[in-house]
Formats: sequence, C-alpha cells, structure tokens
Amino acid sequence: MRRSRLPWKIAALFALGVYLIGLPIQEAIINRRPEQYRVNAPGSGINLAAISGPTPVLIAALGGFRTVAADLLWLKVDNLWDGGAWYLIPPVMESVVQLDPHFILGWQVYGWHLAYNLNAESVLQTDRRAWLEDGIAVLKRGVALNPKSFEMTFEYAWTLFDRAHDLYRAADAFYYASQQQDAKAYCARMYYRPFEHLLDFDRLWPAMKWAQKQFPDDIPHQKLVARDMDWWRQNWNNKAEHRKQIANENTARQQRAVPFWLYPNDPYWNVCPLCGLPTEKGKPVCENCFAWNFELKQPVRPAQAVR
Repeated sequence: MRRSRLPWKIAALFALGVYLIGLPIQEAIINRRPEQYRVNAPGSGINLAAISGPTPVLIAALGGFRTVAADLLWLKVDNLWDGGAWYLIPPVMESVVQLDPHFILGWQVYGWHLAYNLNAESVLQTDRRAWLEDGIAVLKRGVALNPKSFEMTFEYAWTLFDRAHDLYRAADAFYYASQQQDAKAYCARMYYRPFEHLLDFDRLWPAMKWAQKQFPDDIPHQKLVARDMDWWRQNWNNKAEHRKQIANENTARQQRAVPFWLYPNDPYWNVCPLCGLPTEKGKPVCENCFAWNFELKQPVRPAQAVR
C-alpha cells in the first residue's frame, strides 16, 4: 500500500509558517543590535544573509513548496521596501534566492540593491566598497547557478561596468552574455564599450569588428556599430576627446569610491593619482588640484605648485 504524501505537505507548510512567523522577531533583534548585523557597518559583525537564509532542513522539508515560499518572501521584500527598511531587505532576499535559485529577477534585484542602493546610502567609503563587493558577489553566484541565462550574466556585466568600473572584467562578462541563447544584440555592442572608457584602442578595434559580425540580420544593430566605428575613426586621436573620456571615467569612479584609472599609455595626458583628472604631458604639477609632481612622482605642497 502506497504511503500518503499528505503528512509531508503538512510538515512543509508548518515549517514555512514557522519561518515566516519568525521574520518579524528577527527584524526586532536586528533593530535592537544593528552594530552586530552590518546595518551600519558593512564588513563587520555577522553577515545578515548568513542569519536568515533558510536552513537545508527547511529547504528539504518544503520540497515542491519552495517556489511558493520564495513568492511569499518576495512579498515580504516589497513590504520592507515600501516601509523604507532597506537594510532589512538583504537577508530576506538571500532566503528568496536560496529557496528558488533560478529566480533571475530575485538575483538581479538582490545584487542591484546591495551594489547601488546600500552603496549609495553609505557615508564611509569603506562601507560603500563593502556593499559594492557584496552586490557583485551575489550576482556572480546568480550567474554560476544560471549559466545559460543571458539576462543574469548581463546584469553581472553591467554592474561591473557601470558601478564597479572593473572594465576589463565587464568586457569579458558582456562577451559571455552575448554568446548565450536568446541573447540580444545590445550584449554584443556592450562588449566594446569598456574599451572606449579605457581608451584601449588595441582592444577596441577588434571588439568593434567582432560586434559587427554578430547579428548580421539586425539592421538597427548594424547601423549602431557602424556609427560607433565611424565616430572613433575620426576621434581616436583627438586630444580633447581623450581628456573628456578621462575626466568622465574618473569622476564616476570617485562617486563610486572606486580607484582612479591612470591611463598610463595616453599620449596627451598624465592623470593625477590624487584627483583623477588629466594634466597635459610635460607639466610637472596637476592643473586641477596643484598637488602632484608628475615628473618626480612625489607629492608637492600646494604652496610650491605653479599656478
């Protein structure tokens, strides 16, 4: 005689109920002792994700109800968001992706919330870097668990490109995304964007030619790549354009608490390690912050600077 599966279903629902009921209690504990739960100090104390992620026993007990549990917790995320409890969202999101590791939107929002929202809300640069690194790590986990999803890989690549400014790694990730089934043409175009920001023409030209060979029947894509190629043919050696790219890139990096890119091989400009802005080659002092001697490679006092 076949055993009834009803007791297992009841046990699963009971386990889910206990878990959901415990969330408000956990929030109260975290609110009472935020210093231990990374609420105000990312990188120190106990990791929120490690606290509230469902245990393997709970996941096993839920069985086929795992996606249902993930959906209910996703509603909890929405409530926390509306209530402005941004620092309480990560542990619930961690539970969502553990229960349903193929929930692409869950991974995307989880990584984005850490790398963008909590990063921007932090005052200290160390905190901002910590949240950014956590967000990237979350997205990398999502890619590992969903290797055939171009959307997951693109989100990871975009965060490396737009938020972390880890541009070479972003280019590799965009390339990987473009190779996935159902990938869109913009993935191929994004492959060469990081090299534009780096003024790395040795890699930019091959990347553009490669992108041009992708999606040959996509007329808008072909027009956009041809436009970009024509523009860079005219401006690749433009001194003013080099300055603009350097200033834009390092201003964005400063806003995100990311180290400046110093463009070591640029023919026109030296880049100040202190302010990240360009100074014409041959001038010993930074034209912007008056605090760096490029020729001697050592700091100088502002009073010594030539104004």
